[in-house]
Amino acid sequence: MLLEKIGWGLLSLAIAVLMVATFSSSENKVKQVQLFKQNDISLFNVEKSWNSFANQMNISKRNSNIQDFELVLTKNNKIYSLKFNIIEESTKGFSIYQYSQCLLCETKEERELTIDKEVVDSWSGYSDLITTKDFFRDLELLKSSNVRKNNYDYSLIRSSGLYEETALEGAYYFLEDSSFKPINPPGSNQFYTAFNVQIMGNNFPEGFDSGEDNTKTILLSDYQKKKYE
Repeated sequence: MLLEKIGWGLLSLAIAVLMVATFSSSENKVKQVQLFKQNDISLFNVEKSWNSFANQMNISKRNSNIQDFELVLTKNNKIYSLKFNIIEESTKGFSIYQYSQCLLCETKEERELTIDKEVVDSWSGYSDLITTKDFFRDLELLKSSNVRKNNYDYSLIRSSGLYEETALEGAYYFLEDSSFKPINPPGSNQFYTAFNVQIMGNNFPEGFDSGEDNTKTILLSDYQKKKYE
């Protein structure tokens, strides 16, 4: 009888663990929906694409921020690759969506879209990230601006999403009234603090690095100019 009770107890425990694992797996399973339906970024509105994507994925457009955004474009406006994280706040905690796709990579596996989801109780730095609403609105303005253009075969548009210090070499612009205006780069021992985006040029789709001749920094928010102490 004792062994029988132990056996039933272990079986019940196994069923309970399986149910929890199944529930967790089902909860984190998400649809694989492309953010941009076309490969030529000049042919669609980025902000409208985000709104459609958020609706299909059931992501809140009011309570979601973006982190580690990287978009590689060819000189002909084709999307080479795209990856980013969306962090959504809700009563259940924080849902992290990790989006990754390399549309022009050689292998089929690399070209496949991957969206993974994880739910956590807390997310450090969430309040320091730019909202998805503001980011994709500003990205649409940047996409249509001459500031984005350069003479390289590939361009990387990247942003950490953070309100942070930046003092990279290269040209600087700030967004004001839907247009991008040039501003002096930070001087020696100086930096800007703002939500920002970098545009880096390269003749290959990987291995981007910042430099005076190939990098532009865009300050998206109210910025501050400071000195290192």
